[in-house]
Amino acid sequence: MTMPAGETGSGPSEPPGLDHFRELFWKTLGRLILLYFVPLLLLAVFFHLQYRNLVRSNLRAHLEVIAEHQANTFDLFLRERLVNLRNLIDDPRFGSLDLDRELPGLLRGLQLASPAFLDLGVVGGDGLLTHYDGPVAYSGSVDYRNESWFKELMTRGRSSVITEIYLGFRGQPHFTIAVRRGEGKGLRILRSALSPQRLAGYLSSLEGAREVHAAIVNDQGVLQVATATLGEALHPSGFVPPRAPDRGFVSGSRSTGLPDYAYARLSQTPWALVVVDATSGAGTGVLAVPDAFSLATLAIFLVVGLVILLRTRQVVGSQMASEKHEAELSGQLVQAAKLASVGELAAGIAHEINNPLAVIAEEVGVLKDSFDPDLVEEDEEPLDIQDHLDAIHDAVFRCRDITRKLLTFVRNTEVRIEPQNLHSILDDVLDAIMGNELSISNVVVEKRYDPGITEIATDRNQLVQVLVNLVKNAIDAMPTGGRLTVTTVLRDKRVAVSVRDTGCGIPPEYVERVFMPFFTTKDPGKGTGLGLSVSYTIIRSFGGDFYVESALGKGSTFTVELPLPEKTSPASV
Repeated sequence: MTMPAGETGSGPSEPPGLDHFRELFWKTLGRLILLYFVPLLLLAVFFHLQYRNLVRSNLRAHLEVIAEHQANTFDLFLRERLVNLRNLIDDPRFGSLDLDRELPGLLRGLQLASPAFLDLGVVGGDGLLTHYDGPVAYSGSVDYRNESWFKELMTRGRSSVITEIYLGFRGQPHFTIAVRRGEGKGLRILRSALSPQRLAGYLSSLEGAREVHAAIVNDQGVLQVATATLGEALHPSGFVPPRAPDRGFVSGSRSTGLPDYAYARLSQTPWALVVVDATSGAGTGVLAVPDAFSLATLAIFLVVGLVILLRTRQVVGSQMASEKHEAELSGQLVQAAKLASVGELAAGIAHEINNPLAVIAEEVGVLKDSFDPDLVEEDEEPLDIQDHLDAIHDAVFRCRDITRKLLTFVRNTEVRIEPQNLHSILDDVLDAIMGNELSISNVVVEKRYDPGITEIATDRNQLVQVLVNLVKNAIDAMPTGGRLTVTTVLRDKRVAVSVRDTGCGIPPEYVERVFMPFFTTKDPGKGTGLGLSVSYTIIRSFGGDFYVESALGKGSTFTVELPLPEKTSPASV
């Protein structure tokens, strides 16, 4: 059975680096944005659209009310002008007046009623102007028979008429307003010209005029009366209100630049009064959201964004502190595993040191005896002290090497990933540290080193700890002795170190748990359950992988894969 250590999910995590926390920061920030910011944004968009619709509905209703009110007021104004003329022509004394003398006075009376009256004239049934008073000095007779307003009065039997704006005989834009009385030879028509400027001024003085721009258009959209903002009289406006209903609202068009407008039709003329909101941008149909609403929304988003950013930093900082503490605990666990391994190796190490100590004791005894007169015969040759001192010297330095390697193994040093000679490390473990225990346990060691491998990227001390743990586990798995095969091979720019034993193997149900902390298959008191867990942590911190293959009754193979040093290209097999 093969089990990659990195897939068990039960081993300790490798120490995180700066890239890990940077990735954690962006992932946390993204989650918080999706959790808090996006719903708030959607809510803001929803309320913004609802607010726009509400404002638009209110504005529409308000514009319609203003349009209807102004249309009614302007209708009343036109009716009053017709009544002014009707009162004159219906006066019983009108027929007996000396019009050449009285007409200027009548005009002044009309102008007192409304400054919109420009002149006053009397037209006979034949269409000829009989009497006139006003700013135009006609050089000859004036004939209105071909004028549309005269034909309308004569052919349709109407008693009054108000024309659309036109130039006429005067050459100036004006309206003609006329009333008739009588029939046949007694028919008389009283006509006057109305000033477009005066009508525009009156339109600008109506209620609600400060809130809107107003204009009066005919059915073709030609301006009859308009404020300066919407154009000039006699020019097309683009406003073409429908004939029905008499009152309504028309949405603007971005393509034509026409704004939203409300309209109301007049009853005295085939015109419509249109009003445009004076507070919205000209040429658009979009209602602007008040600055206060936009600023409040922006402020809320800034506060939420700041809270999200601070919360993200807090979460990442807490995670960094937690993982730093976990790394410290992991380091302590590694050191504890080292000390546990030393405890388990104590008997072998004591035996290893005991041999040179015995040599030292024996040589010292010989030297002491050589100086005892009772033990030295007179004819005996002098003792060669130098040879005995050399033996003592070698034994002392052998003890020093054993204790130095032991202290190096136990010492809690800072992890330093550097190029190291893999085979030198393996030899130290198999010969110097574990050699005696392997010999005592009747374990035959077979080394299969790849000669193309020179260096790997690792921390020597911690890799020694991993290998010692693997060798110890192999010895424990072969209580009556066996064969230990250590193999190194180059695999796709990584170096694999395999430690294979011929022991009892691991039950299939335990294979996935061998890298869990404190899990052990050994008898109580014979193992801590930390060795493989700590080894997994160490190998993962090197950027490597850990695998195990095991068959019950046939043995196990633990494989460690380690990266090569950067800018190193060892020769492959």
